[in-house]
Amino acid sequence: MSSVRLSLLSAFMLTSAVLFTGCSTLGTLAYFVNPNDIPAEFDELSGKNVAVVCNPVVELQYSDAGSARELAQLVGMNIDRNLRRTEVISQQEVARWMDENELLEYPELGKALDADIVVGIDLEDFRLYEGSTLYRGQASVHVQVYDVAEEKLLFEKRLDDYAFPKDTAVPATDQSEQQFRGMFMQVLSSKIARLFYAHDSRTHFAEENLSF
Repeated sequence: MSSVRLSLLSAFMLTSAVLFTGCSTLGTLAYFVNPNDIPAEFDELSGKNVAVVCNPVVELQYSDAGSARELAQLVGMNIDRNLRRTEVISQQEVARWMDENELLEYPELGKALDADIVVGIDLEDFRLYEGSTLYRGQASVHVQVYDVAEEKLLFEKRLDDYAFPKDTAVPATDQSEQQFRGMFMQVLSSKIARLFYAHDSRTHFAEENLSF
């Protein structure tokens, strides 16, 4: 069968399916055309220079400062991967400024790095263990988005007591702390980054319901 006839046949079958099964099929077809069925909660990063910074609370600055920087880097990578017209400033530049300056206000960092927008993440809690023998990641973050030029808060979102896995814990004998930590960081950073771009609900469901 020629490619033209095949295309016409496919179009006919698609149209027939819509006519015979009604609106439910329309919804299904729309889903396959655009599987990113969950919209961004804040969709104004596109086309902007964006600095992502994670600032840990005082207690974590001494016990787990590395997690804050890693989280910022992973969130930035997710944003950069999913918003093609957005320029995410190198995490090395952000870290260098943080090492040399005291962060008082997020727009201050943005001006120093020539950013249009700062995504500031206050890391208020970060834990890997539930008890001494079980892994269960837990974190609380306060996400804030600032317009640098106007020093204006554009968006904020709290994720309090976020837990991974959602409904269980993982025996520490099943994998190393490094392996579990890496998985938790990936899931947490993805959850934060998806605030800023449309995404597939199946991805969210899969992460929330991982089994070990």
